[in-house]
Amino acid sequence: MARYGIKTRVIEKRKANVRGGHADGIQCRSLEILESFDLVDRIVRESCHMAEVSSIDPESSNPGDDGLIHRASRMSNTIPGISRFPCGVLLAQHRIEAIFLEELGKYPKVNIERDVTPVSIEIDRQQIRDHDSRPITVKLRQAAGGGLVPALNGVIGDESHDNKQDDPTLNRDHDCHETIRAKYVIGCDGAHSWTRAQLGFHMEGEQTEFIWGVLDTCNLGWKLALVIKGLANPSILKTYESERRGVAKELIAFDQEYSKLWSSRPTSSLTDKNDNKSVSMTDFERAFIQQQLFSSGFGVCYSPSVLTANTNQQLANATPIGKRFPSFRVINHSDARSHYFASLLKATGQFHIILFAGDVSRPAQMRRVNGFCDRITRASKSLPLLEPLHRDGASCGLNRRSIATILTLHSAPRRNVEFHSFPPLLRPYDNELGYDYDRIFADEESYYEGHGRAYEGYGVDAERGCALVVRPDGHVAWIGEVDDGEGMVEWLGGFLVGGMEGGGGVARG
Repeated sequence: MARYGIKTRVIEKRKANVRGGHADGIQCRSLEILESFDLVDRIVRESCHMAEVSSIDPESSNPGDDGLIHRASRMSNTIPGISRFPCGVLLAQHRIEAIFLEELGKYPKVNIERDVTPVSIEIDRQQIRDHDSRPITVKLRQAAGGGLVPALNGVIGDESHDNKQDDPTLNRDHDCHETIRAKYVIGCDGAHSWTRAQLGFHMEGEQTEFIWGVLDTCNLGWKLALVIKGLANPSILKTYESERRGVAKELIAFDQEYSKLWSSRPTSSLTDKNDNKSVSMTDFERAFIQQQLFSSGFGVCYSPSVLTANTNQQLANATPIGKRFPSFRVINHSDARSHYFASLLKATGQFHIILFAGDVSRPAQMRRVNGFCDRITRASKSLPLLEPLHRDGASCGLNRRSIATILTLHSAPRRNVEFHSFPPLLRPYDNELGYDYDRIFADEESYYEGHGRAYEGYGVDAERGCALVVRPDGHVAWIGEVDDGEGMVEWLGGFLVGGMEGGGGVARG
């Protein structure tokens, strides 16, 4: 929400950072998401990397005659090749939170307040459809000494209070009550949710005490930001439940079975082979490999909806619609630097249009690319789709009125095509900053890091190419022909609306 420029308060009832381990493991997909927020480097540098898992087989003699426990097998902790990050990592939760807080210190519209407890929440349902209203009233109780959390580089600012005499930066010698009004409240308080209880909802289905995966809040954040900014129809918020509920149920069902394996006694020579309460090492290792796909997040595939079009999968047959956009090495057309392509898709709240331009050394294909840009430009007159050139990361994303960025990946030899041969739409120019040379890339061998073979990896025809849209959360949403620029804009126009500034929300954790 900070990156998207949304005014937000985060209410935390705990008085201090967590010192013990609660959520220390970070899977590869989470690392990819953190990379899109430019947060991954410090986390990877400070963390313990989980490259391998060893198992001990109780059916053999353990400990052995030498008194030592002997390893029975080894396996990778992550499915090899599934991500550009080779394995998950471990880092103490308080260090992860500190890195997040330091980043949040750059954004004055987000307040994080500790030792604050919500008392009540009320919704004025008559105002829900009014975009300019704040239909939610939340009453808070703040203990003496509670208030804003200092970031490592300063105090996170305070702009969202309705009552300035309750400024949390002031000293207090008694509990203080405050009433705030918000457009949205996000309940981040887990299975035993105070928010759910206040609204009269009941927990349906099973619960588990052993959850390794959590609902992807990234799925909700960009949708909520688009709606608050007036750029999308509020109906898209319903897709949070339709997309994540099935994933959550599947995860919980598997997690319960997987937990039984950990709590069951291992099969040994002393165990009755017909004892269904024991588990063999073979079954355990098979389940461990299966859970890697669940816990990593790479098994998630969103079903067709208003945000995920079920069309033209054959044009990129190795890039499933609904799944996260994979990453392969590509070469910058202008300076020959090698990049993982998906790492260029930053979490700015914008959609990413990926133009697989094909073999643009062929005049006929370059004419198709020019036609694509012409159609996008004409169709975008009714929709604020394309961004002006602006490289200031602090002001990126939905603080601007643009909705999408365009990256181009072609398959022609770079020496056969000059940068200025591409349409201006693909190489935007700014009077102060000049050309943006980080928009056009080639599927070509690097001088130093080999050939990424991206077109092969994505399953795209190297001559004809295709166009593809990646959602702000990194999942593939639409695929079409290079000639179908109007179809892409028409699909986006099915849920996007004209630009409008605004904002105001509260998140509770």
